[in-house]
Formats: sequence, structure tokens, C-alpha cells
Amino acid sequence: MTKDEAQYKLAALCSVSEYCLSDIRKKLVKWDIESQDSEAIIAYLLKEKFVDESRYVRAFALDKMRFSKWGKNKVAFSLRGKMIPDTVCKPILDEIFNDSEDYAEGMQQVLQAKFRTLKYKNRYDAKTKLLRFGAGRGFEMSLMLPVIDKIVAGVDGSDEDPDGEW
Repeated sequence: MTKDEAQYKLAALCSVSEYCLSDIRKKLVKWDIESQDSEAIIAYLLKEKFVDESRYVRAFALDKMRFSKWGKNKVAFSLRGKMIPDTVCKPILDEIFNDSEDYAEGMQQVLQAKFRTLKYKNRYDAKTKLLRFGAGRGFEMSLMLPVIDKIVAGVDGSDEDPDGEW
């Protein structure tokens, strides 16, 4: 594939959906485009606003929050894996996830659904399993604790650690 063909193809792809720079670079490597041509293509895509990291972060975070019910931590970790700088991610993620009713509501729904499928011995066991599950989903501990306390409030058994260490 020539440089012009790759540039045209990437512009068409980027006009349909959002891509980050690491995704673009992977495609260029896959298509065996030389590094100097790759950088020229990337410069063109950035200049013409086909690629915009902050726009990508916003779209990615909103999609993962709404459809996959991911938490802020998991979204941030995934974006770091795509080599998007924290200086770009942090303000956008703070804006999207802080004070968002959709986020809090989604977290509560996910935790309640998981609670219904849990097998547990007592309140402590249920709470521990929900905390571990929520952390895996990327929810912040400070937001999870009050929600989990409400969910497990009706569970019989002691709120204490069985070993007395909690």
C-alpha cells in the first residue's frame, strides 16, 4: 500500500469513528508503511482534525461507562494502555465521572445484579466479594462502600470479620 492510499484509507476510517494515535500507528505498521511516511500521515490526520486524542478519550469513556458499565479506574487504565497521556485523560475523566448520576446509577445496578448471583456465608463475605468485583470493574472504593453497605444491609450474619481482625 502506498503512502497516499494509506492516508486516504485512514482519513475515511477516522471520519466514521474515533481512533487514537496508537491505533493509527498500529494500522500503519500492519500495512508496512515506512516510519517517515507514517509520521507525515499522522501529522496530516492531526492537522485536519481526523484524529483528536481528547475527542477520543471523551467518546471512549462515555461508551465504556454507559454500555460496558466500567468504572473510572478501569477506563483510565485502558487509556494508559493506548498510550494517551494522563494530562489529556484526567480532566476529561474527572468531568465525565465526577457528579455523574448515570455513573452512580450504573454502578449500583451492576453491584446489585452481581449480589443476586453471589454465594456467601455472611455479610462480611458478601461485602468482600462485592468490593473485589467492583474494584475489578474499576469503581472507586469511596463510591462503592456506601452502595455496598446498603445492598448487604439485609444479609443475616455478623458485620464483623469471622477472625475478628476487621
